[in-house]
Amino acid sequence: MEPTTYAFSVVILAGGFGRRLGRDKATTQAGGRPLLHWSALAAHSVSDDIVVARRPDQQFPPLAGVSWREAIDHRHDRGPLAGLEAALPLIEHDIAVAVACDMPFIQPKLLRAVADACADVEIAMPRIDGVAQPLFAAYRSSVLPHMTQLLDEGDGRIRALLPLVEHRLLEIDALRTHDPELRSFTNVNRPDDLARVDRLLSSASTSELVRTRTNS
Repeated sequence: MEPTTYAFSVVILAGGFGRRLGRDKATTQAGGRPLLHWSALAAHSVSDDIVVARRPDQQFPPLAGVSWREAIDHRHDRGPLAGLEAALPLIEHDIAVAVACDMPFIQPKLLRAVADACADVEIAMPRIDGVAQPLFAAYRSSVLPHMTQLLDEGDGRIRALLPLVEHRLLEIDALRTHDPELRSFTNVNRPDDLARVDRLLSSASTSELVRTRTNS
């Protein structure tokens, strides 16, 4: 595991209902593994602290060689902001990079870069084609009160945090330095997304993909 400038945690947001997919995303198989396992492998390659945010009714299969702690989101169906609110109190480092559980092509180098970009701000968030990407972004634990306030007020938008805190938006050219094809942002929302991702993962060597994440 190569160190970044400083240690950081990774939060994997796995509590979504997967309504458009028609099944629980975290446990859905792609390339012979649950989607959650692909995100966890990438996280494990760069961080010694992984927290998975889940619903109370979820259970996940273990992943050999990778451990995580689980944060239970008790705010019913309030989206990923509620998952972050549940997870941030458990992180061991001051900064956590949050990713979704349905991102099987996360590039560890980009995880490090996003964490490093948060060194002097409270949130570092990629922006692609003018759209901020809150599900692959770094958050300091100090933003937790703002999350709670937004949720208490009925606002579940993660992007609503940006005007409240000092933040940095990472533009596409900076992102491509660490992930030229922006594969990290590939996710699975619908059955056709799952079919495409499964083909891509299955066409590659599973052992090679695992080794890449482990040695990055």
